[in-house]
Amino acid sequence: MSLTRRQYLGQIGRVGGVGAAAVLGGCASNRQPDTESVSVRIGSKPFVEQKILGYLAYQRLQSVDWIRAVDEIGSGNSLSNWDATAAGEQHLYWEYTGTAWMQLPPRHETRITDPNSLYERVQSDAHSQQLQLAEPASFSNEYVIVADATWAEQTGVSTISELATHLRDVDRIPGIAVNEEFFHRRDGWPGLASYYDVRTEDREKLESETFIVTSIGLTYELLEQGRVQIASGFATDPQLDRSTITVLEDDRDYFLPYQPAPTAYAPLIDDHPEIFEELSPVVSALDKPTMRNLNKQVLIDGDHPFAVATQFLSEEVAADA
Repeated sequence: MSLTRRQYLGQIGRVGGVGAAAVLGGCASNRQPDTESVSVRIGSKPFVEQKILGYLAYQRLQSVDWIRAVDEIGSGNSLSNWDATAAGEQHLYWEYTGTAWMQLPPRHETRITDPNSLYERVQSDAHSQQLQLAEPASFSNEYVIVADATWAEQTGVSTISELATHLRDVDRIPGIAVNEEFFHRRDGWPGLASYYDVRTEDREKLESETFIVTSIGLTYELLEQGRVQIASGFATDPQLDRSTITVLEDDRDYFLPYQPAPTAYAPLIDDHPEIFEELSPVVSALDKPTMRNLNKQVLIDGDHPFAVATQFLSEEVAADA
């Protein structure tokens, strides 16, 4: 009897790693008979997109018969993952180029908006710290500022510059919801407000009166409820496909490219460059619409990241490997 998509995903989620290896077994064609089994501990940050990316790497490498993939997905922030991988305590996770440049050692103030130049500079930093970055995916999951579509139409605000002007010129300032990390990060709200010339007094008034700092995802609920008119988000959020939401143009190019790249312990890749080669078809298969759809399957449809990654590898990657 044929399975519905949800039944298929549920079945995959229950069988776990062994079942995934069977589903993806067609990928394991590059057997290295003279190579001892190699353990690769794979981590991620705790939010949905990172878990999906983590499981894409985990299951892809698990299907290679000389690799023992170890699931350490879902714990730790950017710095702890970066440091653990540099120390060889963890072997691989996905990092975003913009995050690595602005937030991770040695941390830079210079803004680089060209994706290729940014990747090259981040790769250079990584090499100096016992890390290697594979080629990144084509999409960028940068921060975005979004508005209630009706409010944006009524006010004529379509860009972040226009929002900054609106905050200066009106008595009734809009409600704004941002996630906690965005509120504190240098490349989040503090840097954005300064870059777009939001005056100190306007910022203080916002933060004391109409600002809500909350968790990722709840910003969209507050928008839908009409409690705020402006919110922070990410470019691959599936909620951005709603007709009720308008993405404000970053017209002065504040946000850097945030392309995800497999980031690994350099000695491991020096000894086994095939690991990055195995992940290359996965990286190539990911673009912004694809990643937004994968996120939707978890955030809106309620599927498990493990199951979503398994199905994607089986249907979209294995055939092209």
